[in-house]
Amino acid sequence: MPNKHNRNEVSYYPEIQNFIEAQIKSNFQAKCHKELSVFWGIGELKTNLQRIISENPEQCICVKKFAQSVPPLNLDIFALITDGMQFKILILEIKRMENAGLKEWSQLVGYCLVSGAKYGLLVNIDNGASQRLSHILSTKNHISDIQVIVDGEIHEHCLGFMQWDSLTQSFEYSNLGMIKSLSGLSGYLADEFKGI
Repeated sequence: MPNKHNRNEVSYYPEIQNFIEAQIKSNFQAKCHKELSVFWGIGELKTNLQRIISENPEQCICVKKFAQSVPPLNLDIFALITDGMQFKILILEIKRMENAGLKEWSQLVGYCLVSGAKYGLLVNIDNGASQRLSHILSTKNHISDIQVIVDGEIHEHCLGFMQWDSLTQSFEYSNLGMIKSLSGLSGYLADEFKGI
C-alpha cells in the first residue's frame, strides 16, 4: 500500500466503496431480511449507468428509463442501489483536504439536484468539515434535507458529511447533515424498499 502522504483521493475509492457496500448490505439484510445489490460507477453517470444495466440486465431493468433521461454528469463515485424492482442513487463526493467547506458541499448539492439522485455524501479523507460548514449543517436542516418540485412531483435529496479514516479504513461520523451514519442511510433505504 502506498504511503498515505503520497496517495491521491482516487486511490482511496476502492476501500471506501467496499466499506459502504458491506455496511449497506448487512444493515439492510438485518432490517428487511432480503438482499440489495450495489453497483458502482466512477466518472460519468449516464455512460456508467448504461454499462451497469447492460452487464446486469435482470437486476437493473428498473433503472433503464432513469438512465436514458439523466444528463451526462462527471462524478467522483456513485452507487446504484437496487432490489431489482426499484433503485436509489447515492453520489459520493470524495475530498482529501484540510477542511471540506461550503464549496465542496455546494458541488454535492448541485450533482444531486441535476441528476435527481436522492442520496449524497461528502467524504473528506483524514480530515473534517470547515467550521463554517459544520455550523451551517448543524443549524440549517434544509441544507441537507432538500425538497424540490420537478414536473409537479416532490423530490427529496438527503445529504450527509462523513470523514474517512485511512488508518482504520472506516468512517468517523460527524453527525453533520441528514445522513448521520451508514446505519442511518440503510434505515432510509429499508423504509423505501419496504413491501416491494
